[in-house]
Amino acid sequence: MNQVQITGRLTSEPTYRDGNTPSVNFTVAVQRNFKNKNGEYDADFIRCSAFGQRAETITQYFHKGSWIGLTGSWRTGSYTDKQGNKVYTNDLSVFGFEFGPSNKKNGNQPSNQQPQEQQNIDLSDDELPF
Repeated sequence: MNQVQITGRLTSEPTYRDGNTPSVNFTVAVQRNFKNKNGEYDADFIRCSAFGQRAETITQYFHKGSWIGLTGSWRTGSYTDKQGNKVYTNDLSVFGFEFGPSNKKNGNQPSNQQPQEQQNIDLSDDELPF
């Protein structure tokens, strides 16, 4: 099964292309879950693409610095550059996305979606099943 989930922030404005099938390309910075030898978290920069309605929605509501959660499939490919060198590519082909907290605060969420309220449930230790 080829299914990938990432969360991160857009590194620049999405690049939208209108055509028979609209498309958008963008890069997401994803923080690693461990620290390097200097005690800091590194990030991976994941190239992503989306098509159709997803491309239009991402272009409209996500901008540089926006938090985004993505689900997609990993795609590998290659091409020959102008110097005749073979270049290998790795991209996330997006088939699902979600808005993050920073998008909601900035009003970048579509008007037909309401933010979900977080519920706090008070339970005593006696009520826990374990």
